[in-house]
Amino acid sequence: MQSSLPEQLVQSFLMGSKQSRSGQRRLELLSKIDSLGSLSAAAKACGMSYKGAWQAVEAMNELAGKDLVSAQKGGSGGGGTLLTDAGKALLAAYRLFNEQMQHWMRELEAVSPNMLDQLELMRRISMRTSARNLFHGSVSHIEKGSVNCNVTLSIGEGEEVVAQITLDSLERLGVEIGSDAYVLIKASWVILTEDLNGALKTSASNQFCGEITHIEKGSVNSDVTIEMAGGQRMSAIITNQSLENLGFEIGERACALVKASHVLLAVSD
Repeated sequence: MQSSLPEQLVQSFLMGSKQSRSGQRRLELLSKIDSLGSLSAAAKACGMSYKGAWQAVEAMNELAGKDLVSAQKGGSGGGGTLLTDAGKALLAAYRLFNEQMQHWMRELEAVSPNMLDQLELMRRISMRTSARNLFHGSVSHIEKGSVNCNVTLSIGEGEEVVAQITLDSLERLGVEIGSDAYVLIKASWVILTEDLNGALKTSASNQFCGEITHIEKGSVNSDVTIEMAGGQRMSAIITNQSLENLGFEIGERACALVKASHVLLAVSD
């Protein structure tokens, strides 16, 4: 049986068709290229560097499987950058889809004020990743260096996660203060220690303390889960020997240490 329009929109929402901040920036870049006829001017209008804009165009071309933008050689009228027919078709479809989606969202919110929050939760649940630890939150701070930058994500209940990424990744992802984002941490990257009530000094940027709620012992390694004050859980894979040396048992307190370079930052696209 063919899906109704609302069902199709919900499926699109869950699969990520609801535009993220980075997706909107890319499509806004296409719109500015179309109106300004220049990649450098479009990049400036979107608050992007020329390199970042060119990388965004290359990414869109690759995803589309065809050129969406074409560069015009200079001449009496000068060179420029224009949308191809495929690029114009995509831009028109985006504008129509966005207009209809906004209309449908307003109607949905009027019928059920909490529905949009539930849709967002369904979208998060639908994410699939090999990383055991997945947290969602908002970017609260960005500290830029010459090559890398530290991005701090508030994940609720006073907890924060710091991720170290390159400046190129920061621009490519379109991350800025207030951006909606995810952090992923593999359980094998988590180091567990005893909870020494803040007396432990470490170079790891991230320290999460809580109560051990689960221990699953294997032939070589053990899976240990701690629950933080806000209810978030952090899983770590440690050797059975380490488990024995630390003397961990369910109900005891422990701390999880994670280097900022071992935190993966992601946005919904």
